[in-house]
This record gives sequence, structure tokens and C-alpha cells, in this order.
Amino acid sequence: MEVRILKREGNELVIEIQGEDHTLGNLLAKEALLDPRVEYSAYRIPHPLQERMELTLVTKQGEDPLKVLVEIIDKLVGDIRAFRSLVEEKL
Repeated sequence: MEVRILKREGNELVIEIQGEDHTLGNLLAKEALLDPRVEYSAYRIPHPLQERMELTLVTKQGEDPLKVLVEIIDKLVGDIRAFRSLVEEKL
């Protein structure tokens, strides 16, 4: 997986993630929309034969979109760890 920032202007961020598809794109975009600091979030697969995904994030004025994205990722990691613990309890 490689991550590249395609655009970072004001409250807009567009990143490209190589080697990822709808699975990660959908997860990140939907989780971002739950954050009250986010005004717009979406992903796209530029070409179906290329393994890359672009995520666009627009935050409310005064919010750093890269910082918000990192916090969203941290929340997802925490949610997954909590889910793992629940599953392990059932083993």
C-alpha cells in the first residue's frame, strides 16, 4: 500500500491509495461522514483495471482535513480492536 497526497488546499484533501479498492474506500468515506467536522467525503476508483483508490475529504472551515482523516483512522482502528476483543471472548 502506498499513499500519495494529490491535493491539499484549505479544507480539501484528496489522497490516492495504491493497492486498495472499494473495501477501504467505502469504509473511510462512510466513517468520515459520521464526523461532524466533515462536510463531504467520497471515494472513487479512477479505472477498474488499476488497483488504486482516491479519497476526497472536505472539512468545515478551520478544520485541517489531514488531521481529521488521521483521527478518523484512529477511531476505526479502535473500533476494530474492540470488535476483535468481542470475537475473542466467544472463542
